[in-house]
Amino acid sequence: MTTRKWALLGAAMCVTAPAYAADSFTMGYSAGYLTDPFQSIEVNMTIDAAKKAGLTALPVANANGDAGRQVTDIHNLIAAGAQGIIVVPTDSKAVAPAVDFASQKKVPVVSIDNGVAGGKVFMVVRSNSVQMGKEACEAVGKALGGKGVVLELQGDLATTAGRERTSGFESCMKSEFSGIKVNSQPTNWKTEKAVAAAQTIVSSTPDLGAIYMQSDSVMLAGVLSVLKGADKMTKVGESKHIFLVTIDGTPGALKRVRDGYVDAVISQPVDLYVKYGLYYLQSAIAGQTFKAGPTDHNSEIVSDQGSLQDLLPAPVVTSANASDSALWGNAAK
Repeated sequence: MTTRKWALLGAAMCVTAPAYAADSFTMGYSAGYLTDPFQSIEVNMTIDAAKKAGLTALPVANANGDAGRQVTDIHNLIAAGAQGIIVVPTDSKAVAPAVDFASQKKVPVVSIDNGVAGGKVFMVVRSNSVQMGKEACEAVGKALGGKGVVLELQGDLATTAGRERTSGFESCMKSEFSGIKVNSQPTNWKTEKAVAAAQTIVSSTPDLGAIYMQSDSVMLAGVLSVLKGADKMTKVGESKHIFLVTIDGTPGALKRVRDGYVDAVISQPVDLYVKYGLYYLQSAIAGQTFKAGPTDHNSEIVSDQGSLQDLLPAPVVTSANASDSALWGNAAK
């Protein structure tokens, strides 16, 4: 999907935050990077929903993958008048001092999509990445019958999501499918690195049985191109099919499931990241507090590294439910 189509999709998928008795305030948004469609649509949806909620949104700060720059961005947003900040960390640990600075200035911070390793963040809104990795492992293990080789295209291990999607997958493989060899390749959420790794492994591993991609937004199109170039892009159920499982649930990934080329997708609820990210930010401004335990929206708040995290469900998508209109990736239909 082109950048323009993604922008249009972001505009179409208007998400309204739950009503909350918070005065209108000025919101800042600190993006770790905006190099893939998932991040771009997340920004578009958040800003659109914030404006509909009556908030004033400052221009989005894009750190472009630079952890030091993101720290500066948060300081600059506060200096520009931000009274509350949404952050998507490019480095979960490096952003913590900036989050603490915001806390000292009484500016609440809500992290969405990715966690913050330390720092006084008001709430983290994301999915359970360990569980997503485990679900990918179980799908691969079942498909390969407990034997063979799987290529794991990791994200960025400096992020909570990258670390947990890796640990969940690899721990499960080690304990439940020890007969499968895992070839792990870091990509730092970069398409070109994912493509290079896929080219190398696909061409040199004749018994490759599966590929696990930690972000279909970043990796899927490139991996499919590699498989097609190697004459190994076959449909599910066909001879020599390489099992493909991804995380994100973009429109393109869901279409590939329906077309029969991708076996399974774990759909991140980006619409709910936006909805509840804004809800918690409004709640923080209004003086509301929360504690660990079940929520009223089919998730659970847990305490981790001194902060609360609302872990939202991420459904597994196969050909059986790839057309479900409740999936965010089908919202444009």
